[in-house]
Amino acid sequence: MSEPLAVSAKNITKRYGRRAPTLVGVDIEVERATIVALTGSNGSGKSTLLRCIAGLARFEGSIEVCGHPVVRNGDFRRLVGYLPQAVTLPPHATIAESISFFAHLRGAVGNKLPLPEGFLPKWGTKVGTLSGGQRQRLAMAIALLGDPEVLLLDEPVSNLDATGRQSVWEMLRGLKESGTTILIASPSPADLAGVGDRTVVLHDGQIIDDRVEG
Repeated sequence: MSEPLAVSAKNITKRYGRRAPTLVGVDIEVERATIVALTGSNGSGKSTLLRCIAGLARFEGSIEVCGHPVVRNGDFRRLVGYLPQAVTLPPHATIAESISFFAHLRGAVGNKLPLPEGFLPKWGTKVGTLSGGQRQRLAMAIALLGDPEVLLLDEPVSNLDATGRQSVWEMLRGLKESGTTILIASPSPADLAGVGDRTVVLHDGQIIDDRVEG
């Protein structure tokens, strides 16, 4: 019997109040151990789709993560790591304290993070002294706690320089080789050039292109 898909989303529609739907009947299936790039202009629905898969936004339709339905307080949560577009971390905590706190929340105490050497500053550094790029890296480290099978990243390199971006892409390729499935959203196709195995383009809440790369 074959393993279930990493992500299976069917007829996903998301509305915020009385406004026009942000997602309209979206269907997407993602094989395990692949990197999928989600692109499209701001407001196209990329971030909302990731939030729905992460179980952070209510939606119409159905989503499964590794065969587990995305429902409130469902078992799927232990399988998902999520990096939001806007990162908020306690400024007076150190890097070590922040990681320890979120590891406890995820039940991942003692979890070894698959980070390249030098990816984070010294663990005693206060969060409030970090640059935007360093905070982004810390938030990504937190998303990796618990060794998630599916990693959802919303504009993960928006605050990083070219060297930082390359470091992130290399780390993600390594995670893919170890079996992790990764969905990355960015409004800039150039950011994701050569990164994904597959590119999904959204426009006005619908998928308008879905292609396998290279």
